[in-house]
Amino acid sequence: MNRAHSLRVRLLGAMFAVFALGLGASLASYRWSVDNVIEGLHEHTLENQAHELLEALRERPDGSLDVSLQAPWRQVYADPSREFTYTVFDRERRPVSWSANLRAPLQFVPVEGDGTLGPVEFTGMGRSQQAVVAGRGPEHSTIQVARQHVGRDVLVDSLFEEESEHALILIPFALLGLGLIWIISGWSLRPIARASREAARVGPRRPDLRISLAGLPAEIQPLVEAVNGALDRLSRAYSAERRLTADAAHELRTPLAVLNLRLQRAHLTGSIEWPAVERELSQMGRLVDQLMDLARKEALSHDRRTEELPVVNLSRLVREAAAMVLPLIEAQGRRLQVDVPDAVQVRGRADDLRDLVRNLLDNALVHGKGTVTARIEADGGSAGLIAIEVRDEGPGVPLGHEESVFQRFYKLTAETPGSGLGLAIVRHVARSHGGDAHFLPGLGCVVVHLPALACAPSASAATV
Repeated sequence: MNRAHSLRVRLLGAMFAVFALGLGASLASYRWSVDNVIEGLHEHTLENQAHELLEALRERPDGSLDVSLQAPWRQVYADPSREFTYTVFDRERRPVSWSANLRAPLQFVPVEGDGTLGPVEFTGMGRSQQAVVAGRGPEHSTIQVARQHVGRDVLVDSLFEEESEHALILIPFALLGLGLIWIISGWSLRPIARASREAARVGPRRPDLRISLAGLPAEIQPLVEAVNGALDRLSRAYSAERRLTADAAHELRTPLAVLNLRLQRAHLTGSIEWPAVERELSQMGRLVDQLMDLARKEALSHDRRTEELPVVNLSRLVREAAAMVLPLIEAQGRRLQVDVPDAVQVRGRADDLRDLVRNLLDNALVHGKGTVTARIEADGGSAGLIAIEVRDEGPGVPLGHEESVFQRFYKLTAETPGSGLGLAIVRHVARSHGGDAHFLPGLGCVVVHLPALACAPSASAATV
């Protein structure tokens, strides 16, 4: 079982991870900078001190050398706790002057190279190791500046630890930032929580409720729209199921009551009117079959859009439906005329379109008179419609009832044969294919319009 996770906690964790990564990168960058600074710390410091001493070095009239330092520098070189020391050597490499914080002059180090200052040299071992820079003074004198050498890694760690203490100031701001993230994430997710509560209220008692898009983030709105669309489809399916159940119960009540009376009469008299019983059972069987067929068609109509349906030959389907009802028409001594082009293609479900034509022919056979004609023709030109027309020689439906006859179980009179579902199935199939069905006023003629895919100009007519 998958455990639910909190989006808010995930956002907080992501923000904290980004903050920690940024802080780590900043500290690493600072460490690298300190490391580069320490790389030349000894050299630059000693060279600066050597230049200061060379500028302060003067030759007396008697030829001796004197270091004229300013008062602050004299204090530096007089303080034993200071790390900087110096020694001045004459041309004979004899120490003639040295800083007050030295117990003994430095050991002479020659100036290497052609420049004024030589490179940094290290003398001594361990704790007594020193870094020394030698420079050329006047009259071939030499000045040496030394500093007690502190290991490079020790300097880096010390400087890094000292400056990193300032990073502690970031901790309160980091905690404040996390708190703000928690508050802002809760505020941002509030519309989603509201949408969840609205979705929870949708049910059989309130199937019309939908999730409001107001205030939802743009990334969530497509999901909510898809959910609302699914709820619309479920609501339509649920309504259709309830309507179908109610209609079936209503229409089956009468034949069941009649059949029950016949069985009670048979129990009392000892004789059964088998023709009447068979007629009632046949009527109920036909009603159940039509209800099942209508339910199946309603379910299929929501599966695919019209433009996604396969291409079928409508002309062939009309001929097949005509062949199915031909025995019934011949039994009544009537004629069936089929007038369709050689090939008319539409998009649709072949079984449903065949049932549509068969129901139209059944309706003309049961309620009409004379010759029944089925034909296909282009209608509307640029409108791109194909018309299926089934007519008979009867008077048609009375004025004002042209729409009512397409309702489920609607009959002009109670004695009218049939279940009243045939034309309802016709209109449902037509509309599920992007078309419609209607009666022509004052005529026994039903016309079904469907979106045309292609219509061949040649036609063939046949009278059966």
